[in-house]
Amino acid sequence: MSKFLQLIRKAQAQTPFGCGRTLFQEKINTGLVPPPIKIGKRAIAFYEHEINATLAVTIAGYNDEQIKEFVRELVAKRKNLLKQYTHLEAAND
Repeated sequence: MSKFLQLIRKAQAQTPFGCGRTLFQEKINTGLVPPPIKIGKRAIAFYEHEINATLAVTIAGYNDEQIKEFVRELVAKRKNLLKQYTHLEAAND
């Protein structure tokens, strides 16, 4: 993962999976793709590294239950990102 978090919009996140909007939303709803984060009142984005990682395990042949577990772990790690960046900010003061 790069030093900076990269956010991508829904259309960019959807493209590598080769599916339409409805199927992509279904993948999010069923836990096969990490959910987006809210970046504004009416705007969402996805962490690029989460989309890339999910695509990688899909290509590697993980079954749906394995992908769902992988996605749950990715989402749980979001809290660690907060701690990591909060710690860095505190160290720079």
